[in-house]
Amino acid sequence: MIYRRGIVVSFLLLLAFSGCKVSHPVSSRQNLAYLYRPGATSLHPRFIVYHNSDSSSNLMLKIYPSELLFNKANAEDKYKAWLSIQYRSRELGRGGAIIDSASLEFPLEATKLDKPFIANISLTTEPGREYVVEIVSMDRLRKRAVQSFVFVDRSSEINSQDFFAMDGSGRGLLFNPVVDSTVSFNVYYPKHTIDSLTVKYYRPDTRTPYPPNLLLSIPLDLVREDSLWHIKAMATKALSLDKKGIYQFLLSEEDEKGYTMYNFGTNFPMVKTPEQMIDPLVYLASDSEMDMMRKNESAKIAVDNFWLNAGSDINRSKELIRIYYNRVFYANYYFTSFKEGWSTDRGMIYLVYGPPGTMYKTPDQERWIYGKENSENELEFVFVKTSNPLSDNVFRLRRTADLNSKWIQAVRAWRQGSVFLPEND
Repeated sequence: MIYRRGIVVSFLLLLAFSGCKVSHPVSSRQNLAYLYRPGATSLHPRFIVYHNSDSSSNLMLKIYPSELLFNKANAEDKYKAWLSIQYRSRELGRGGAIIDSASLEFPLEATKLDKPFIANISLTTEPGREYVVEIVSMDRLRKRAVQSFVFVDRSSEINSQDFFAMDGSGRGLLFNPVVDSTVSFNVYYPKHTIDSLTVKYYRPDTRTPYPPNLLLSIPLDLVREDSLWHIKAMATKALSLDKKGIYQFLLSEEDEKGYTMYNFGTNFPMVKTPEQMIDPLVYLASDSEMDMMRKNESAKIAVDNFWLNAGSDINRSKELIRIYYNRVFYANYYFTSFKEGWSTDRGMIYLVYGPPGTMYKTPDQERWIYGKENSENELEFVFVKTSNPLSDNVFRLRRTADLNSKWIQAVRAWRQGSVFLPEND
């Protein structure tokens, strides 16, 4: 039922875009929980923004035609799909009035299924200002849509959106800044010609958040780089990230903001090896258990024993493993910033409680609700968007003394072989 509701919401959003322009906070009362529910939409667009001049920014959208429905219900009797893209741009901090909007239609032919479709949208922007662009991407034939929010940041003279990266061949834009050592690329600064770039390297941030029932938060910054070097801006040989960590590309050593790429290892965002399965158990296991698992000569035996003790039998343990590590995968997909998604505040809640039943989103925060809203059984978490020079996807859990997290009950349920369901608690 939740799946169907998400699709209906998306379709109504698309219809609303065709109406009059109304100024209101971005999706403050629209339930967008479907955005974090796997399978709630067949479309998975990706976006990048780069500022190509002092008065405009390019919004690039990529989507794979294989995610669209093709049929021959057209005058040409050819297999075609219809992608609809509607967007509206608002300036933040000035009442949220709509400053730009458009409706775009793209017929796609089935002969090009193996290549991604990329749309280039030119946005009018001004230095010193910030914007949020609401985008609805819709498969016209399926009548299914997904809503996305893209932030355009011109508040500083230089930030990550003043750069972009292309693959080693120079033919394709990189829409995902997370790569492994097998991917080659080049970083570009399109506004001006430059001779060199500074690269700052940070080791992986392995800190994990404290449970939500504690009034403690881990720092969300990395004080100093672990190493620094310079590269030629127009090097003939493409770059690659040889070891795991965070790589920030800057115009100079003094700059704080630049373009950041990440190497979280092979297979990311998937978890495929027993060694990779241990760390996400930090939310369910005690410190001593985590220490024992990490020291065990066989990571597979350590993980198997943990889940067998929880599930009591093999079949139940396999089901717990499937659900928990599926959540790890999607937490990595949705919430990765300068650290792996499962190790963020939103990732912690997602792993233990699952996708929220209700989610309200504004430009500066997300409000997750489990259980029936405004009832005694309601469980709420608020995540506040935090400025960070290494990522624009950093959110911090707002911790309060009266936070009713039911954390102990949730962990106990997992340890006793049950997937914790807040709405049924």
